[in-house]
Amino acid sequence: MSPSPALIAARSSYAAALLACVTYGIYFVLAFQCALRVLNQKTLSTTKRSALLAYAVVLFLGQTLYFIGGCKWSAIEFVEAPVDPAVFAGELSSSLSMLKDVMYTMNIWIADSFIPSATGVGLLVETGKPGAVFGQATVINFGTPFWSLSVATNVIATALIAGRLLSLRRAITRLDGRDRIMLRDNTSALVICVESAALYAICAVIYIPLFAINTPIQYPFSALLGGVVVSVATDCSLKTTYLMKHPQSISPTLIMLRMASGIAINGKWGDIALRDIDQDAAVGDLDRDSKLTMDSVQV
Repeated sequence: MSPSPALIAARSSYAAALLACVTYGIYFVLAFQCALRVLNQKTLSTTKRSALLAYAVVLFLGQTLYFIGGCKWSAIEFVEAPVDPAVFAGELSSSLSMLKDVMYTMNIWIADSFIPSATGVGLLVETGKPGAVFGQATVINFGTPFWSLSVATNVIATALIAGRLLSLRRAITRLDGRDRIMLRDNTSALVICVESAALYAICAVIYIPLFAINTPIQYPFSALLGGVVVSVATDCSLKTTYLMKHPQSISPTLIMLRMASGIAINGKWGDIALRDIDQDAAVGDLDRDSKLTMDSVQV
């Protein structure tokens, strides 16, 4: 006998919670390494180091508080809840739910440069009202543009950054010597993925169709996007609360880690590419003119 849809959803939700713990562990290690590299980085000015460290600490605190709240939420949902898990998961106005929502929204604001701030405030206000549940028109009206702006911002940013790095990658085909080696090492596919925050964008693009058709397969992908807790409620709108959490913090942390390590793409790489390409072009023109002159002499 095939398992019931509710059982499939519960199993997928449990698998998602485990994946979320793994992704938080990855983020914790990256955040620790990033803080150490920033503190030990001597080439950056004190102001830049302080700004990077403050940014990393704020992200870490928000992510950790969300994770703690998510762990407690999972314990109640899967073990302690006296009601159906779907009913419990739909309660938005509890103090635990508000803690998770505030930390989640704050991290998205920081990672997205406060672009979806207005809709985020509206979403928090609506979910904080007594008796608020998923599926309400007001919650959906604020939640949909909030998450859509976040995904759109990251996809556009990824496309622009990756496009710039790919242009540098094409440029190095005309370079020689040390600059070619350095640029080649800093424009690999992995580097482009890291520095353009493609991790978040790719996960979001994969998740959205699964979320739209409301299949339980979406739950593990939701965990990869950032769901410490993924609810088993049948209302598909419920799943969007936990979208995009860990990669939302992992992506900027990876970029900061490369910056603190002194290996991130910056303005000097563009200068090297343009300078050397111009020099190579000039040398190529000179060689071509010399060859034409020699050919005419031989004739």
